[in-house]
Amino acid sequence: MVKMDIYISDEKRFFGGFTVPYERAKYIILGVPFEHSLTYKTGTSMAPLHVREASDAIESFSLRAKFDFDKCPIADIGDIAVVPGDIQQTLSRISNVVESIVDDGKIPVIIGGEHTITYGVVKALRKYSPCVIVFDAHFDLRENYLGYKLSHASVMRRVSELLGTRKIMFIGVRGFSEEEYAYVRQKNITYITSTQILNESRATILKIIKGFLSNCKRTYITVDMDVFDPSYAPGVDNPEPEGITPTIFFDILFNIVDGRMMGLDVVENSPIVDVNDVTSILAAKVIKEAIVYHYVKTFR
Repeated sequence: MVKMDIYISDEKRFFGGFTVPYERAKYIILGVPFEHSLTYKTGTSMAPLHVREASDAIESFSLRAKFDFDKCPIADIGDIAVVPGDIQQTLSRISNVVESIVDDGKIPVIIGGEHTITYGVVKALRKYSPCVIVFDAHFDLRENYLGYKLSHASVMRRVSELLGTRKIMFIGVRGFSEEEYAYVRQKNITYITSTQILNESRATILKIIKGFLSNCKRTYITVDMDVFDPSYAPGVDNPEPEGITPTIFFDILFNIVDGRMMGLDVVENSPIVDVNDVTSILAAKVIKEAIVYHYVKTFR
């Protein structure tokens, strides 16, 4: 862990209230308290702390997996020591740490932070050519935004340049620019809008998703908390009406998490604009459920 240690700040509050030694863990919790390019609400740098606190307040048994999160071998190694104002250095540190975690045969589970951090993760995973499943209200596919080529509004454009557009699927999108819509259609990128999810049968939606996944040997899942309707997740940078419900989300997640999953991030939670920490609680639930689904399907 020499490469990781130089970029990690120790965390005294562990996700879920416990941690096992790194060597015994299969899942590594890593916080990235970074915000740089947010354009509406702020506060994502506070999310790792709040999500860890919220994780202690919710039950650990998974209804869908019929298994307890507390039985999953998890090590919370703390937060990336981000460099405020220096996105390149921060992304480089993320890539170095994630690469070390994956090389050790473990699965990184990352608490953001703004969505730009996903680029640093995917860069570390690029040699495995994973498919990226993006739960998001937005495409984040702008060529640049407010002068930034690397920002929360253009991060998936940069990811598509790393992996290719056929390696990305969007779920729950509903807010995007004309430029992004044209790019999606030109590149034939797979996406499912929140309107489709809310109006069509669960079987129809899962058929589309599984069709995309049929060509994927490895997967990475990124969850922008604004994929949920603001009534369920008000504490986000850019809330969009007509989002999906937690029930629909977890039904989909349970069906797509399997042994191919290389990692997960949960991003764009802004605790300072949240209401009674409900968004942080939901973010913690996403992490717990994803880990349990993977553990039950892969190691049991």
